Amino acid sequence: MRKILCLLLALSLAVPAAAASTQDSLNFLLQSDDFREVTADDGVVIDLRYGTTNNFVGQDMYGPFVIYDGLRPRSVQYVLWRKVAGTPQEKYVADPKKGSIHNYGLAIDLSVLDSKGQELDMGTGFDSFTPLAETQLEPEKLASGELTQAQLDNRLILRRPMQEAGFKVLPEEWWHFDALAPDLVRKQFTIVE
Repeated sequence: MRKILCLLLALSLAVPAAAASTQDSLNFLLQSDDFREVTADDGVVIDLRYGTTNNFVGQDMYGPFVIYDGLRPRSVQYVLWRKVAGTPQEKYVADPKKGSIHNYGLAIDLSVLDSKGQELDMGTGFDSFTPLAETQLEPEKLASGELTQAQLDNRLILRRPMQEAGFKVLPEEWWHFDALAPDLVRKQFTIVE
């Protein structure tokens, strides 16, 4: 049976109006009834890439904290933005002035593991900010041979149940799913600073 590698989605209607730091954001989450810690006991393997150096920035974005789900405080979004502003990777990171759906706790990054705990081959790794990772270019990449049918099939193993559950895949990242439309999120929810 395949396991899902995930950062659980946090849904919240009430978040702090303005937290000064990542530590403030995490303290809020620890005290809030609106968020739930996800552990291996919940049947998921947690691989919080932004809590390690195994991500496109090569830097642990959170430090020695326990991170919950797919929520990324806007304070971290500013760090990511400064790393990519003015580079070709800029299109893959939301401007923190507008905010990422991750900053609202309504986005999740995930992949699928096989029965031996190995990630399925998706054609690229997580945080591979290249055209090959873009779902909108899959037909083109399949036709050119840059993406194999097996890799596309693996992406669909992930994508189909997520879409059936109502999530929308991000056109630029096969691993990213939004729980709600960005415009709706920005109108109805408060960003986590």
